[in-house]
Amino acid sequence: MSILLPLFFLSGCANIPDSYAPPVQRKPLDGTEPKPLGHFVNMGDLNATAYIVKDVADVAEAGSWRWARKRPELRFYLETIENLTYKADFNIADMLIRETGPVTISIFVNDHLLATVKSAEAEEKHFEKPVPPKFLRAKAINIVAMEIDKVWVSKTDGTVFGFILSRAGFTP
Repeated sequence: MSILLPLFFLSGCANIPDSYAPPVQRKPLDGTEPKPLGHFVNMGDLNATAYIVKDVADVAEAGSWRWARKRPELRFYLETIENLTYKADFNIADMLIRETGPVTISIFVNDHLLATVKSAEAEEKHFEKPVPPKFLRAKAINIVAMEIDKVWVSKTDGTVFGFILSRAGFTP
């Protein structure tokens, strides 16, 4: 018993802090941190899915474009709303024109009709038009929809195809 008593007293003399500071927080060095929403997106960008609201394929084809369906919607964060132009690069596929005939794509910015684009043949399109500031919201998310009037539906699996979208957004 006499040997255990000094050990008992020594065990209570340890200096243990009541709490510990959290470890230092560091960002990873791999460079893959996604950017927040901005004013423009290329469909092959790593963070392109953050811009997609609906009706756009989850995967980029050839690393640069995606299939859009009936009414694809994208979201953009705009700091300012003055002197902005909406731009989009898209392609009307040959299979769509052969099956449906001429198509019309209506472009809406926050539910305001900005323009309609008609196409009677398979072709690449570059759309560009200034956006009235009253259509936009500053320091907020803005929604753009590009609705095609006719789609092609796969007879094998029912997949809907509208047009090919490469990039879209707002530029000064």
